[in-house]
Amino acid sequence: MNSMVVLSVVVPFLLAAALFGPSYVLALKRNRQLGTDAPETQTYTWGYFLGYSGIGTGLFMVLAGMVLIAAGLYTGWAWIGILYGVGLAIASYGVLTRRRWGWLVHIPLSLNMGLWAFNSVYFSNRWRELPWH
Repeated sequence: MNSMVVLSVVVPFLLAAALFGPSYVLALKRNRQLGTDAPETQTYTWGYFLGYSGIGTGLFMVLAGMVLIAAGLYTGWAWIGILYGVGLAIASYGVLTRRRWGWLVHIPLSLNMGLWAFNSVYFSNRWRELPWH
């Protein structure tokens, strides 16, 4: 396999996939706390999972972009990846902290039409519970 493909695609994918288990465990823990602190609210496990996994994925994308730049490979694309990773991490923080602005930015940044549909329904069902700030 081409080493550039491994460096720019496979490694970031494996790092992001490694985040799913810990993100899920953290989401379950945080959702249990939400149920204790605000039992009248709907569950938010998916939102917490998106928040944790998105922050980690965004940070890994920034790191991968920095590695590509240091290696002198695809520097233009690496900067785009870094900017996307920063945007994803910030939007994911908004989702994690239950903010409307986080969802409104995170949904299009998922770049997946299936997730756009699913997350839009999930988010709209929780609209009244989530503040802007």
